[in-house]
Parts: sequence; C-alpha cells; structure tokens
Amino acid sequence: MTKTINRRSLLRGMIGGATVSMGLPLLNLFLNENGNAYANGASIPTRFGTYFWGLGLTDTPAGGTRWVPGKTGFDYDITPELQAIAAFKNKVSVFSGFRAIPDTSPNLVHWSGHASILSGVAPGSSGRFEAPTLDTRVADAIGGTTRYKVLDIDASISRRPISYSTRTGTTFASPDQSPLALYQRLFGDGFQDPNSDNWAPDPTIMLRQSVLSAVTDQRQALMRSVGHEDQIKLEQYFTSLREMENQLAVQLQRPEPRDACVLPQSPEELARAGSVDVVNNNTRVMARLLAMGLACDQSRVFNFVHTGGTSETYVPGQSKIYHQITHDEPTDAQLGYQPETSKLAGLVMEGFGAFLEEMDAIKEADGTLLDNCLVFALSDTGYAKIHSLENIPMMLAGGASGRHKTGQHIHAPGESVTRVSLTAMQLAGAPVGEFGSGSMRTARPVTDVIA
Repeated sequence: MTKTINRRSLLRGMIGGATVSMGLPLLNLFLNENGNAYANGASIPTRFGTYFWGLGLTDTPAGGTRWVPGKTGFDYDITPELQAIAAFKNKVSVFSGFRAIPDTSPNLVHWSGHASILSGVAPGSSGRFEAPTLDTRVADAIGGTTRYKVLDIDASISRRPISYSTRTGTTFASPDQSPLALYQRLFGDGFQDPNSDNWAPDPTIMLRQSVLSAVTDQRQALMRSVGHEDQIKLEQYFTSLREMENQLAVQLQRPEPRDACVLPQSPEELARAGSVDVVNNNTRVMARLLAMGLACDQSRVFNFVHTGGTSETYVPGQSKIYHQITHDEPTDAQLGYQPETSKLAGLVMEGFGAFLEEMDAIKEADGTLLDNCLVFALSDTGYAKIHSLENIPMMLAGGASGRHKTGQHIHAPGESVTRVSLTAMQLAGAPVGEFGSGSMRTARPVTDVIA
C-alpha cells in the first residue's frame, strides 16, 4: 500500500550507518485549492505586532515634510525618509495627518503621542497609561492557543528595558533585550518542535499545572474574605496566574505542524552600543528570531521596540545622540529642514526595513509570513523639535491574511490617531467596535484599507 504523504512526512535515509531524516517543504498538495489554508481545513494563523521607534520623522517649520508621500491612495511615491521600505511599498500602508488629541491633559513630551495611539487615552502623567494597550486586546482574541500570549522585545540597547505594553497602565511588560535572551525564550527549555514525530507531554509542566489548579478553591475563598481594593489587587495577580495556567495547558497539547518552522542556531552575544548601525543590526537579528518564533507558532502577538521615545542612538563619530540633535540642530535656511535629524531618521527607518525583510523572508503557504501578519508601526511625535502631536507617523505592514488592502497612503489631517488603532485591531481579528476616550473616542476605522 502506498504511504500517505502529509505535513508530518519525512524523507529517511542512511549516512554512515546512521538513520537521518529531512522534513518536507510546504507542498501544494498540503494546501487547499486556494493555497491559503491547509487541505484539512486548518487555517494559517494571522499574527499581530507593534513596532515602535522614537522621535518620529522629519517635518519642517513651514509645514513641509521629508516623509509624507505627495500622492494618496495606491502607488504612493517614496519620499526620502521612506526609502528604506521602498522594497515593501506594496505591502505597507502609510498614514499621515493623524493627531493625538489630549483634550485637557498636558502634552507629555515623548509620552502622550504613543500612549494615545496604544491605549486610546491621553495620559495624565508620564510613566503610566490610563487604559490597557491595544496589543492586550488583540492577544485576548487571537493569542490564547500559543505558548506565549504576547512576546515583548527591546532591540534598543538602552540602559533600561523599554516596553509600552500594559494591562494595568502602571505595570509594563518585561522585554527580552538581547538576541540570546530571545532565543532562549523561544527555542530553549520548553520548546516543542511542532514538526517532530517524537512528542510527549513534559511531566514537569504537568506537575506545575497541577499545583496551580490545586489552589483554585483557596483563591475563591480568599477573594470573598478581603475588601474591595484588595480584591482588585488579587484579581490582577490571579489574572497572571490564569495566564500561566493557559500557557502550561498549551504546552501539554501536541502542537499543530508548522512547515515553515526550522529551529535556528543560537546567536552569539552582540556588541552593545547605541550607534545606530549596531541598533539596526540588533533589530535584524532579533527580528529574524521573532519571525521564526511566529512561524513555529510560539506566539501570535508581539511588541517590538527599535528605540525609545528619547532615543539614545547616534551616528558613529557624532558627539550628540539623536534626541539632543532634534532639539539643538537649527533648520537649514536653504533646505527648509534639519539635515542631520533627517539623516538619522532615514537610518532609523533602515531598522524597520530590515525588520520587514526578515518577516518577508519566511515562505508560508502561497505567500510569506509578512503576508499573514499585521505590523502596526508607530512613533511618539510628529515633529520632535517641538514635541508636536500632529502628523505622527504610523504604518500598517503585512497582508493580515488577506484582510489588509495594502500599499496605500491615507492622508487625514486632524483626524484622531485612534482611528488607525481601531483599524489595526479589527484587521488583526479582534472584535473591537470602538476605541479611545474623549475627543479620541471613535467607532470609525479607516475602511479604505479593509478588504
């Protein structure tokens, strides 16, 4: 009888008396007739992530810009500071003219902009958000069946960890800060190869899950015996425990095969320096690991920080960091903009270009991993010299499994940034009909980019 070929099939042979095996690529016979799902009906998952870089892109005092395309709609023109993503123009939609609207809240420099985009609420003080960030809502919708509900990554090589993901507004996620740390999280202890024939539940995970389950009755009794404020604190604590229980439960189930999943080699520790070329290299290496982690279905939601709001990057040989340059550099009278600032903005965008390149390098079904992702790229300000909340750069990259009508420039002067946030959540598959508060409250996604 002819052996049935499926996604778990291996080519087997002998080398020097030892048995060797090799996994098959994602053949057409494994897919449905449209090439966008497996033949057995299992869908290729959509992934969602945020990508943050600090200090925006370059506007000018006269109202000009170095990044906003002159043409709206499809086939927009590539401006100087978008040059690094030119190869992905057909997979990236650019949003310009949108603004954060603080109402009666202050403009908190290098904080109000991205806090408004990510949480929908203008913050009252730096260092905290007034609502959970949108990645948590997406994770609740699409991230519950993977080992990690959300992955948080900081490639900035900053002196302190940077994360803008929060459920409480006051406690932010703890990101992985090096390629080696990210590798160990994704592919170290506890990693299960989804394409392996030799799978068995880990007894240590079974024990940990049993211990957590055993205290369920005590949890409920404790909640009934304390006051309201303590109930809130306990609920936050128990929510994290439930997240852990769910994660352990996922690891006790045999994973679905993922044909694009190939265990990468462990990276070497990279040099740590704020030079923009070093940060961009760190971004590329961590993006490559993240992409394979997504392909291996370790997570479906992530947050990636290239540089923080007050970016410490610099050009080799330059005595000032990027943040300081944006404020100190005068506008060139003939050019009409800050040339050194614009140069740095272009270099920073090379990091985003490298990120997209790594996401697009993994072939998946009839497209790439990027085609099955939605990456919400954003910054904190429109014009860093004056900390403007107008015209904050935002982009949506990737096809969102066919839901994103890619490759457009949407220009909407004065519209709330939360319209783009709401659009991103809906494209990612989160059942969210409204987002934001005050003047930024909206139920109007940008329908032009929704298929």
